[in-house]
Amino acid sequence: MKAVTILDGGMGRELERIGAPFSQPLWSAQALIESPQLVKQAHHAFIDAGSEIITVNSYACVPFHLGDEGYAQQGVTLANKAAKLAREASSESAHNVRVAGSLPPVFGSYRPELFQYEQAKAITTELMQAQDEYVDLWLAETVASIAEAKMYLELFNTTQKSAYLCFTLQDELEQPALLRSGETVEEAVELLVEAGGKGLFFNCSIQK
Repeated sequence: MKAVTILDGGMGRELERIGAPFSQPLWSAQALIESPQLVKQAHHAFIDAGSEIITVNSYACVPFHLGDEGYAQQGVTLANKAAKLAREASSESAHNVRVAGSLPPVFGSYRPELFQYEQAKAITTELMQAQDEYVDLWLAETVASIAEAKMYLELFNTTQKSAYLCFTLQDELEQPALLRSGETVEEAVELLVEAGGKGLFFNCSIQK
C-alpha cells in the first residue's frame, strides 16, 4: 500500500476563519502586510491538524492582487516574508513538515486567456528566487492551460527540488474534465509524461 502524504488546506479560508485582515483585491497578501503572525498561526493550525506539507502564503504576491505598482514595490519582499514564516512554522513543529513554495497564476485565477508567457515567466522566476532558500519543493498552483504548464516545466528545469503542476478544471460536471482553457486533461498528462514529471495535482476545481 502506498503511503499517503497530507497537504494543508486553503490558506485564504483559514486566514479568514481566524479573523485575519482579508479583503479584495489583496486577499491573502493583506495578512502578510498587516498581521504576519496570523499567517504563521494558520500554518500551525494545519500542522496541528496533521499536515506533512505546508504551502507558502505567496499566492496573492502577484500583480493581479497587488497591482502593478504594488508588485513592483513589495511583491518579491512579501513572497520572501511568506516563505520565512512557513519555514519558521515548520521548524517549530514536533514532527517533520516540509514547505512547498507556491507559484501562483500571475494574471488571475481561471483566466488562461490573459496569460502572457514572457511576463509570467519573469515574475514567476522572481517569486521562485524569493522563496527558494526556505522551501523543500514547488507547487505551480491553479494552472489553467497547456501554455502555462509549459512555462512552469521550463522553469522547473532550473531547480533541483521536486516540482509539481496543479491544474484547475472547468466546473461543468456534465462534460468530460477540461482545463479552464478548454484543453483536455489527457493533453496535460501527455505533456507531463513527456517532461518526466513526478506527479499531477488538481486544485480549485469541483470536478471529481
